[in-house]
Amino acid sequence: MTTDGNLLHFTRRNDRSCLKAYVNRCVQSGKNREQALRESEKRPLAILEEIEEGYFETDLEGNLVFVNDPLCRISGYSKDRLLGMNNREFTDSETAKRMYELFSEVYRTGRPVKVKDFQVIRKNGTKLTLEISASLVRDAEGQPIGFGGIALDVTARKQTEEALRETEKRYRSLFEESLDAIVFTDRKGRFVDANKAAQCLFGVTKEETARTTFAELYVDPKDGVRFRQAIEAKGSVENFEVNLKKKDGTVMTCLLFVTAKRENGGGIVGYQGIIRDITNARATETALRQSEERYRQLLNHAPAGIYEVDFLRRTFVSVNDVMCEYTGYTREELLSLSPFDILTEESKSHFMERMVRVLSGEKVPETVEFKIKGKNGREFWVLLNTKLVYENGFPKGATAVVHDITERKLAEEAVRRSEEKYRLLVDNANDGVFIAQNGRMKFPNPKMMQMLEYTADELAAIQYMDLVHPEDRAIIRQAKEKRARNGETASVYSIRIINKAGRQIWAQISSVPIFWEESLATLNFVRDITYQRMAEDELRQTVEKLRKVTGAAVQAMAQTVEVRDPYTAGHQKRVSRLARAIAKEMMLPSLMIEGIGMAGNIHDIGKISVPAEILSKPGTLTDIQFALIKAHPKTGFEILKGIEFPWDIARIVLQHHERIDGSGYPQGLCGEDILLEARILAVADVVEAMTSHRPYRPALGIEKALEEVSSKKGKLYDLRVTEAFEKALKKGNLEMENSGYQW
Repeated sequence: MTTDGNLLHFTRRNDRSCLKAYVNRCVQSGKNREQALRESEKRPLAILEEIEEGYFETDLEGNLVFVNDPLCRISGYSKDRLLGMNNREFTDSETAKRMYELFSEVYRTGRPVKVKDFQVIRKNGTKLTLEISASLVRDAEGQPIGFGGIALDVTARKQTEEALRETEKRYRSLFEESLDAIVFTDRKGRFVDANKAAQCLFGVTKEETARTTFAELYVDPKDGVRFRQAIEAKGSVENFEVNLKKKDGTVMTCLLFVTAKRENGGGIVGYQGIIRDITNARATETALRQSEERYRQLLNHAPAGIYEVDFLRRTFVSVNDVMCEYTGYTREELLSLSPFDILTEESKSHFMERMVRVLSGEKVPETVEFKIKGKNGREFWVLLNTKLVYENGFPKGATAVVHDITERKLAEEAVRRSEEKYRLLVDNANDGVFIAQNGRMKFPNPKMMQMLEYTADELAAIQYMDLVHPEDRAIIRQAKEKRARNGETASVYSIRIINKAGRQIWAQISSVPIFWEESLATLNFVRDITYQRMAEDELRQTVEKLRKVTGAAVQAMAQTVEVRDPYTAGHQKRVSRLARAIAKEMMLPSLMIEGIGMAGNIHDIGKISVPAEILSKPGTLTDIQFALIKAHPKTGFEILKGIEFPWDIARIVLQHHERIDGSGYPQGLCGEDILLEARILAVADVVEAMTSHRPYRPALGIEKALEEVSSKKGKLYDLRVTEAFEKALKKGNLEMENSGYQW
């Protein structure tokens, strides 16, 4: 403060101290002390009203004796209302207690204090957060008479800070819970951070990542060079395919999506990115290629011509070998042509009419007949069963199955020209032939009468359907309805017919709709396939016998192990039954359940390499002995991998001691990397082992086994599998005996 020319100047922080200094000087100059105080107080009050912070003074009891206008705005109270209020009236009990402790400390020490996060209650009931700086107010003799302080409203700032914390928490949660592996590294590739998915992907802990560099993960160091060149050139990479390895050495095919972090637009200071394991996707692509190749082989060896056509390019897209045989063209020659090029002139007109209808959106029958002209000039009739291919509602092409029906067409033509010629044809046929019309058989050929052991007159008096086995009559009705609905020109089906002697005959019937004597009928060709069906039945029986032989062989292998270890006799069989019960509870396919049971029967086959004295040792095993025991999954895999089972028995046996968290053996696999069958077998194996006697301990009972798998589900044991076991046990699907389980 200066007093030159009665000009007073107070700083915002020292208004009160300047005021007191002025008063003292006035007293020293002989003025009346009280008069000087009144004159001097008028000047700093204007300054206190202009500052943004709230200013207050209280007596020693905490009652407000002075407030400025900003404090009124902050609190929502008028100045008249605030004066005389105690701090307890606008704070909750906790804040009032803190304020008491604050002023007590100021009073005791005489030193100013600054405290954050004071909550006060405004007049409208809302709460504000304040920062308060408080100091002791003394009288002229230096005795404490109250407290003075500055109050700063930091509510908005606190809300912003809280919002920032919440945002950071959400982003951290997204980072940690992301299914994609996300990593951050420094410029040299040292891991700065890695989420859970990344740790699981590489089989490492959070601590291990801090000691790992990305260069250590490359299978081929040259890939690291490629990566650096690519990201330094562009600043980021996408879909960068590279082979990386897990901690246990397992090789994965991965895609990298990485962005370089630069310092103020300058050099690279680190990298951040996503890693996706596409090993299974690549395996799927390989399987698809193999499947496509098998499909191609199937097409090429199909008994009918097959082709694909592109309407826009007006060319064949693919043709099989039979199509080449039909036309006499090579595959290359046909692929340079369109279906239109190999039609006769008459069929070209029919083809164009059909295409106009197709392109106009009209639905056309899937079957159609055309006459084709081969390379050597031979003309022949074909039956096309076509399936249109649409793109955005527009027909872009078609797939067609082609049957050479030239003989049939010639036969129909012959029937129309002369009944005698027809008789000559059908009477000498090796297959039965007849016309069906109005539910009756007409003109059965000798082979048909020989097959049924009826004369032509007897057949004329019999309803055609009476000759068909009752269970197969629906097949004929369905074929008739399908011809009427789809406009098909031929049907082929197999049914049982009953001859005069009551003997059932399996017959394959090719039925062609015709007009006979100006009325709709069908021309039917009947082939006796009874012996063929018998051969098929015998084949099925042979397959079933082989299945039983395989099961017996597996059982024999299981008994080989159990003979060497009397204490675990029946263990594999009980594990197999329990595993099947769990699989049924999970409603898995029956074929998969059968494979699980088969694997359970021989899951310990590898123990054949473990000395019998170790298997039956009553005491604690040494580390070396336990290592021999732990090798049995690998030994079992080596024994079984060369045997062609319908299931992946060898890998199930290899993985039945793996655990969800990667703590199992021999490979340390985790989660979905473990076959579902092996995860089921793991639970069954543990439960059976704990409920059965062992050389080194008595049976622990079902309660201990249930506690073991339930308490560690999701960690050691698969969650779904454990819950299925618990449900099966609760339903009573698992029977107990004193010595263990009978599954």
